[in-house]
Amino acid sequence: MDFTDINTLILPVGHLPLVRAAMDEPQILDVIEERCPARAGSRVTDAECMGGMILNVLSGHVALYRMEKHMAQLDAEVLLGKGVPADAFNDTRLAAMLDHVDEAGTDNVFSAVVDRYLARPDRVREYSVYQDFTSILLWGVYFGEHDPQPVHGFSKEHRPDLKQLVFGLTRHGSAGIPLVHSVLAGNTSDPAANRDHLAQLSKLLPDEDDVTVVADCKLVDADTLGRVLGAGFHLVSLVPDSYNLRRNLIDQAWLNHPELDSWPELGRQDGRRKDLPDKVYRGVSFERPMAVGLRVGGRESAQPVVSFEPMRFVVVNSTALARKFDAALPGKLDRERKRLGAFASSSNRLGYAWEEDALAAAHAQVKSVRYHKVDITVAAVEKPIKRSKRGRPRGDDPRRTKTIWTVAFALEVDPALVDQARRRGSCFVLVTGHLAQEPGWNDVRVLAEYRHQYLIEGHTGFRWLKSEAAVAPMFLKTPSRMRAMGLVLVLALMVRNYIQFKLRAALRDRKETLPHPFTKKEVGKLTTEMAFEHFAGVLSVSVAEANDRPPTRQHPQLRPPAQRIVALLGYSIDIFWRPPPRRVLLVGQRK
Repeated sequence: MDFTDINTLILPVGHLPLVRAAMDEPQILDVIEERCPARAGSRVTDAECMGGMILNVLSGHVALYRMEKHMAQLDAEVLLGKGVPADAFNDTRLAAMLDHVDEAGTDNVFSAVVDRYLARPDRVREYSVYQDFTSILLWGVYFGEHDPQPVHGFSKEHRPDLKQLVFGLTRHGSAGIPLVHSVLAGNTSDPAANRDHLAQLSKLLPDEDDVTVVADCKLVDADTLGRVLGAGFHLVSLVPDSYNLRRNLIDQAWLNHPELDSWPELGRQDGRRKDLPDKVYRGVSFERPMAVGLRVGGRESAQPVVSFEPMRFVVVNSTALARKFDAALPGKLDRERKRLGAFASSSNRLGYAWEEDALAAAHAQVKSVRYHKVDITVAAVEKPIKRSKRGRPRGDDPRRTKTIWTVAFALEVDPALVDQARRRGSCFVLVTGHLAQEPGWNDVRVLAEYRHQYLIEGHTGFRWLKSEAAVAPMFLKTPSRMRAMGLVLVLALMVRNYIQFKLRAALRDRKETLPHPFTKKEVGKLTTEMAFEHFAGVLSVSVAEANDRPPTRQHPQLRPPAQRIVALLGYSIDIFWRPPPRRVLLVGQRK
């Protein structure tokens, strides 16, 4: 055989065939195809564009910018189907796909995907959902009316100078699958955003599911709590610091259990370093009625009626919070002394005309003192009156004075006040609708569920959306594309979290481990990104002979850890070299 007559095409595919296979399980592309059918004159369908963008995001590239050049460097046929042209994924075509998806309704599209996931026969019926909101910063000028509206608002990124949108996410607790997402105006309040997500959840989740909503303290207000209970959900949340109920419960817990050792241990976490102590959580619980706003008949338009519903409150003491309080105490004591000293210095320059005024002003300042005993001294001082005439006074002209009142403070640290503040500062209060007699919901589980709230901010939620995804709608100048781009990111997050959940579950069920790609240490909880590293350098090799026969792809050689990951996920090695059939044949194309 003359090897000069053989043409070889080598293109990287890496981990992307895994992503493509995972997209098929929640039937993401099927849903897009149903709601955005193929259009005449298009070389690729909206579903293929959506699949390409998800692949692009999960390969670490910006989803819109020059995507056709990135796709040309991959084997697009293995990833999206035989005959898919890589150069068709240009900015104009992708922007049109975003417009088409928004016309179909981003909420409708995403709900259809979630419905198909929830229809799986192997899913659990009792689970928690975690809910939170973050801000997405925008640059540039946005003209005209937008919905959502980019405006200034409370910036969770600490950039009040920039306009923003509010991005909300509600995700399945055990699998990490997003259930509801939203892109809202930049000044939307957290309580209003919570109520919007709860309304969508109540329509989406089956009535027979036992659902517990876990969220931060913005969930705790009478109206929002009423919506949670009215939808048939349970809740686990944090009582806000502004509630007097929180302070009263903490004081009651210490009154009933003066010694911390008598509080049951609810959880423990190892220190980050060997020289750091463990974080220990101890707690006691109470059941009290709490005001909620229930709507008669469950109608949104109905005026809420205040009802006092039984709730369980878990007062939790954290050694980490206690250490944080002790570290900050010297600074707080110093600031209190400086504040009273600065007040006395500034007010005494002019003084007070009456003793009662001086005492009232001093007592108003002392009200905010938290750690000191304060003695107030008010003294009368003769102050010269400035002469109205110019020039040197006559020798027989006596200098006139007036009596003013000055204040002085003597401070002494009060151990009782410091101890009370330390007890309150080292505790937080959780509220839940699961009462004590309910089986399986002891105080340990309530705390564990709340502590898992951080997952929505971590690498399975907001942190991923703002880092690995490396995409924000700051380049998109129309509201339709902002909404649709949010859908693309959430669908990519769904695929990413599904792979991680499925891989970890398989390892746990088989009691197996996989080597970490960098440390080579055997681990049972590999992240999706670490699993992808085992597929670095995987290539698609196509060989074509000069006699015009179609090229044939060669079976790739995967490293043993990569082969195990493919098997654990339930896929075949064929996905790395055999193109999937195209979902829809466009005009002029053949099978």
